[in-house]
Amino acid sequence: MASDLEVLCEIENDSFAEPYPRFLLRKLLREHASTFLVALNGAGVPVGYCVAAVNQKAAHLISIAVSSAQRRAGVGRGLVKALVERLAERGVGEIWLEVKTGNKEGISLYDKLGFVRESVIPSYYSDGSDALVMRRYLVSNAEG
Repeated sequence: MASDLEVLCEIENDSFAEPYPRFLLRKLLREHASTFLVALNGAGVPVGYCVAAVNQKAAHLISIAVSSAQRRAGVGRGLVKALVERLAERGVGEIWLEVKTGNKEGISLYDKLGFVRESVIPSYYSDGSDALVMRRYLVSNAEG
């Protein structure tokens, strides 16, 4: 996956007004390798990624990004579903995230994937935007 860092940086830069710098993506890839998922197209080229940090029984979805050409094609949904499955298999009990309150498409996706709206953090983002905190409780395969 480290060889895909250049493409992942391009996706990041295309997705956010203030993208994570290359060194931070590299660090996330190294420190959270088991929860850094990359979606590939038919040619094996990355088209999206997500990464979560796990702290015992809880996970934080740090970032998710999909190339503009692949948005609204189910890539983001697939990444979050795969991440949730992986976390549940590891016995993680919950996952939470922050999303800009103005990101209606993102909020809708998370709603559809079973996340619940918890709270708003005023001026969370560097541009002054508020963040909506959303959480989903997981059930491991062993628990049914």
